[in-house]
Amino acid sequence: MSELDPWVRQPTESDPAYEAFTVYRDMGSSRSLAASAVTVGKSVVLLKQWSARHGWVERCRAYDQHLIGVRTESYAVMVRKTTAQQSALTDKLFDRLNESLDQLPPGSDPSIRWTQAFSAACKARTTLLDYNKPDAPKNTELADKIASILDKLGVEE
Repeated sequence: MSELDPWVRQPTESDPAYEAFTVYRDMGSSRSLAASAVTVGKSVVLLKQWSARHGWVERCRAYDQHLIGVRTESYAVMVRKTTAQQSALTDKLFDRLNESLDQLPPGSDPSIRWTQAFSAACKARTTLLDYNKPDAPKNTELADKIASILDKLGVEE
């Protein structure tokens, strides 16, 4: 094999052989030489020869691993982005809730509106914890904010 990614056309591979390989490669877990032969209009015997000569099985294994890596990294990027958004929204909600509770006269009951906001903040925090370690510094900070808000609401933990 060359230094190229194994799933791209190799220097010794003809156009028809590479076309057949891409059909085979792109079938994923259901790939078969017989189905590929039908699709490209070539004999199974010829595809077996090309497969052996150009290492199709190993190249497809490398391609499958590559796709898994791409999906895993894409998921990790999405989780990091979602976590950052959730964290920013949760911080904003906690800050507004804290400011409003600070403005209440002593002994006043918080309005139902802020009780609902607190509930939403707790749900956001729970979602955030699903993506992160519970003892991460950001989550410790959120736990402290929740404790402060619970004190202001007069709720015992």
